[in-house]
Order: sequence, then structure tokens, then C-alpha cells
Amino acid sequence: MPNAFVTRLFPDREDPHVRLQQLFDDYSTTMGAPPSSRTWAEDVLKKNRIDPRTDPEDAINALRAAHPRITRRIARFLVDDARMR
Repeated sequence: MPNAFVTRLFPDREDPHVRLQQLFDDYSTTMGAPPSSRTWAEDVLKKNRIDPRTDPEDAINALRAAHPRITRRIARFLVDDARMR
């Protein structure tokens, strides 16, 4: 795993699993998005009436607007996860 300085310079190189665990303080899973981040993403998308299957770019933008510390890569990871459900 890269050090903290490199991660700040290049945030999109972070592992989405690890970053979501840190942001949501949820270390309950080692694969996939933590349950708390999934629930949060579903709530944001429902509130904004966005279907991630038909509007993935709007879903990414909504997630990023709702939580500014989420990078585009992490938002895409959450949207892809929501599309599979």
C-alpha cells in the first residue's frame, strides 16, 4: 500500500475497499464495499431519484456531491456495486 503522502497526491490510486473502510469507519468486510457505504449510497441515490443502471454518470456525480471526500474512482466503485444489486 502506498504511503500517505503519495495517496494525497494521487488519490485515485487508492484501493476503493480500503478508502471506503476509512471514510465510513466500517471494517466488517474484506471484499466489496462495506455495508455502511452501500446503505449510504443507496440512500443518496433514492433521495435523488437516480437509477444507477440507467444513469451511472449522474449517480457518480450525486455521490460525489453528497460526500466531497469521495473520489471519482470510489464513486464509480459504489455505483458499479449498486448496479449489480
